[in-house]
Amino acid sequence: MAAVDPILTVRDLDVYYGQAHILQGVNLAVGAEPVAVLGRNGMGKTTLCQALMGLVPTAHGTIEFDGADLAGRKPFQRAEAGFGYVPQGRRIFPSLSVHEHLRLVEQRGAAAAGGWTIERVYELFPRLAERRRNGAAALSGGEQQMLAIGRALLTNPRLLIMDEPSEGLAPVIVDHMVEALTRLSREGLAMLVVEQKLAVATALAERLVIVVNGRVALETTSAAFIADPAAQHRYLGI
Repeated sequence: MAAVDPILTVRDLDVYYGQAHILQGVNLAVGAEPVAVLGRNGMGKTTLCQALMGLVPTAHGTIEFDGADLAGRKPFQRAEAGFGYVPQGRRIFPSLSVHEHLRLVEQRGAAAAGGWTIERVYELFPRLAERRRNGAAALSGGEQQMLAIGRALLTNPRLLIMDEPSEGLAPVIVDHMVEALTRLSREGLAMLVVEQKLAVATALAERLVIVVNGRVALETTSAAFIADPAAQHRYLGI
């Protein structure tokens, strides 16, 4: 089930950690509609995100973004090309305030060009505006995740890659995050979301990719997967 006119195309991707073959011939396409990658722990989902961003070397295969091969591109060059990355665990700087985090990545002239500004991030996440002077270490987990997403948006990405965005968050915070991300998707931002929570994945994306032991075991729709408890148990253990 391939996306129409994909912005991201991954073909036959292999990644090793030493002798361990983590990603094995992964094929993936992301177009206008969000794609969620599901799988149990240790299946290679985070490695996939890191490989897309150039944070781990690939042994074989290609990653194409908007038709251009990204082989040899460093992480900052992939960000310049249009990748936005929200890593697992958020990885914010505890000593910096919310506003300082955002000022680090805000691009000059973004407002005139119609891009993301700090005020636009505050409009998307009003709680960050309220906490703009607070140190990141004093934020709740949900506020930290909002900050990580806002920081990625300020790079003006064309594709947002998120690794376990709901991890450790209270259900009400997850609901707010899903609402914000759905809004971004409707505005035309392409998304690849790695998740363990089926409810979050299916709320964000109609297309699902299930990864088992470093391979794509199944591509399906949210509706079909929700209606198939046997497949949920087989691939996710639920």
